Amino acid sequence: MYRKPARFVSLLVVFFSLMITTACSPVSPLTQKTPVTVMGILANTSSTDVVEAHIVVSRGKHTVETTASVVQNEFQATLQVPVGDWDVTVLLVDSQGIVRFQSKAQSTQISLAQPQVVELVLRPADSKVHVDIDMENYIFKNVAMRARIHFNDDIHEVIRDDLLAPLEASVDLTPGSYEFKVELYTESFRVGDRLGPGIWEVIHITENEELFITWSPVSEALQISGRVETLLPSPKNLTLTEDADGVRITWDPVDHFEVVGYFLFAQVSPLDRFECLSSVPIENPSYLHTLDLDDPTETSYIVAAVSNSGMVGYYSPPVKWTP
Repeated sequence: MYRKPARFVSLLVVFFSLMITTACSPVSPLTQKTPVTVMGILANTSSTDVVEAHIVVSRGKHTVETTASVVQNEFQATLQVPVGDWDVTVLLVDSQGIVRFQSKAQSTQISLAQPQVVELVLRPADSKVHVDIDMENYIFKNVAMRARIHFNDDIHEVIRDDLLAPLEASVDLTPGSYEFKVELYTESFRVGDRLGPGIWEVIHITENEELFITWSPVSEALQISGRVETLLPSPKNLTLTEDADGVRITWDPVDHFEVVGYFLFAQVSPLDRFECLSSVPIENPSYLHTLDLDDPTETSYIVAAVSNSGMVGYYSPPVKWTP
């Protein structure tokens, strides 16, 4: 999978922590709040659009947030957080409050009087992508209750409760190029309930964009034609004649424009099925069945015509050969 290169900037964030204690009542460093100063410098960019940094320090359900002005690509802010492991996220916004760059949560440890240097890579802010699945002309619209929406390797599952509800989703994605497809399902996401494999296509998401995609299932016309083909009549006058090498078998040709040959069958015992003597149709109405001295004393033969579509016609009445 691939994505279109996007603008990235690096951000050096320095944390300075200072433990505050009192002589009369010492407090455990695990619960004591510590002033943490966050300073950042934007590198690899000369953008003047960014005016404010939103700093989020979080651990589980606990979050500490603050903002700081960005002046000449630098900012500084102080937060009160307990000592320990925290996740740090920075969002850079412009004068209109639009997020221009954002970082993924970076784990860092806030220690006593020990500055920490964390390098964050800020990518362009996520764009909003809305996918609306239009099934107005879809043959299975009354059973399609689920959808899987693929953006590269990321899969987003959508379920609707009834036929009147839409199948739609809104997803936040990093700007770039994506391979995109939609798969529709019935009552579950099992493979057997999938209505089709989906077709991959490429979409492009630009920075600070709200993209609306209306997707419809791809259908192709299936033209079905057919004709009625009746079985060919059975050959007449199947005749067996002794030959020096075995049995010469002849029959009257079937007069029909679709005949391409004949299949000849032999049976050596009533307990066995008839066995075809040739792998391809016999073109002429004559065949020499060679026999060895140790072959059964009696053999029954039948013959059937074969059409150009490969359909075998009615069998002739069996004729028994007795040496």
